[in-house]
Amino acid sequence: MRDDLLPVLACPVCTEPLARTAPGQAGCRNGHRYDEAKQGHLTLLPVKRRALTADTPEMVDARLRFLGRGHYAPVERALTSVVADATAPGVVLDVGSGPGTYLAHALDGTTRGDAAGRRGIALDLSAVAIRRAARIHAHVGAVVGDVTERLPVVDHAAAVVLDVFAPRNQHEYARVLHPGGVLVVVTPRAGHLAELAAATISVDPEKERRLHDSLTPAFTLRSTEDLTWTMELTAEDVHDVVHMGPSHHHVAADTVFAPETVTAAVTVSTWTPAR
Repeated sequence: MRDDLLPVLACPVCTEPLARTAPGQAGCRNGHRYDEAKQGHLTLLPVKRRALTADTPEMVDARLRFLGRGHYAPVERALTSVVADATAPGVVLDVGSGPGTYLAHALDGTTRGDAAGRRGIALDLSAVAIRRAARIHAHVGAVVGDVTERLPVVDHAAAVVLDVFAPRNQHEYARVLHPGGVLVVVTPRAGHLAELAAATISVDPEKERRLHDSLTPAFTLRSTEDLTWTMELTAEDVHDVVHMGPSHHHVAADTVFAPETVTAAVTVSTWTPAR
């Protein structure tokens, strides 16, 4: 973990900022200490939390392979554009980051103004994913954390919060986001991966309404952009897109897939803290 990112992080016990206390260790002024994993990440889970299912090694590997082939490049470009245009001070916080692929692209593709020096925090419940995120980019720090609980981040530390196909926690997003910052949410639309409907989880037709309800009144919608594109997927690609998300738990690992032309349809929405 980069030393300059530690003050952005908050102790999950007392919420005080963290600092380097010894090689391979971080802690707060109240004496709570956290050992850094050999991969460089920290685990900052609440003492008491609900039992939740995190991504498995197979899911993380599938995601890295699929995204690594550039199939979701339109999403990556949209996120990069928002981060490049951000003017508030602070880090880019990717909540539900997985292995940090989107965050790395957003930081790599940012070249204008103050954003050229942005640092990022990848936060995910999956220790497997965070081990990968810890090494995905020189400007990224990685944390095992729970999006459904208080985030281990100090108040107003983020210039941008990214939520890409992840659960949402509006009150925590509002707390950690700078008053001049922006929240970016990527959600699937009806028709997303429709050709793979038999093997993937269908999109809730009430998705748009539920998105609005999950972020108000703490946030105000600033913009929306619908992205639709066609992907020519090999059998390996189809396997990976099925197994990189929740469908992994419902489809046998040895299922054989055929090449397929598949539609991607998502909405990228940006939100600002309500005044």
